[in-house]
Amino acid sequence: MALIQQARRRTATRALVGIATAAALVLSGSAGYTVRAGDTLWGIASRQGVSLSSLISANALSNPDLIRPGQQLRLPGGARAASGTSSVAGGAVHVVAPGETLMGISIRYGVTMRRIARANGIADLNWVYAGQRLRIPSAAAPSPARSVQAPAMAAPRADVGRMLEETAQRYGFKPSFIKAIAYQESGWNQAARSSAGAVGVMQVLPSTGEFVSRYVVGRRLNLRNTQDNITAGVAFVDYLWKLTGGNVRRTLAGYYQGLRSVRKNGMYPSTKRYIANILALRSRFT
Repeated sequence: MALIQQARRRTATRALVGIATAAALVLSGSAGYTVRAGDTLWGIASRQGVSLSSLISANALSNPDLIRPGQQLRLPGGARAASGTSSVAGGAVHVVAPGETLMGISIRYGVTMRRIARANGIADLNWVYAGQRLRIPSAAAPSPARSVQAPAMAAPRADVGRMLEETAQRYGFKPSFIKAIAYQESGWNQAARSSAGAVGVMQVLPSTGEFVSRYVVGRRLNLRNTQDNITAGVAFVDYLWKLTGGNVRRTLAGYYQGLRSVRKNGMYPSTKRYIANILALRSRFT
């Protein structure tokens, strides 16, 4: 009888510990998320109201592009949206916290930087300040998961050159720079596919295409369409250009290796060769 009573007490104690642990998780704001097919880390962070960097840190992810269905992710405690956001008709008001960027805010709310900038009369996408009140328009995010599912629409090589020129000029780049990147990536071949899944003339990864579609361009891009592929690639170059303060080498390194990896590990030898090739190719297209 004494043994039975001891066993019951141990069982009750375990139950109380389990309840207390669960309560602690709820009170601390910690939670979990199970990755579903088609999910991306960008999308999860946006839907859960947490920053991408905090989600990466909470799960010690070395490559944000590599998540798999069924994977359990720990959500950071205390979503920042609670303290810096108030609702208004047609959207929300966000109070910029120290260290925040317009890109991070756009990812958090699922609204493009350009829409937020237009709503607040911001001319420089690289500059917001702590305490600034930003009106966040209602999210009207595209559904980019199908962005590479449509039939391929390639263009003749002469048209590819024209598209590269026009898109480069639209984003403020010299055409020779963008043409050199595209030539190094694919030889201007829209049918090119890499072993990692990169697509088309600019060799854009589907995850990058989704990110650019949702947060930079603000419309769904079909990476199998030559013009959309070029737009995705050049818009991403422009995004990296702004993040690096217009540093050509770091922009190219970010495009090839990933800016997070460059900051953490420095430029790999293959990255340095990639940069040298593109800088040499520029003169060919001048």
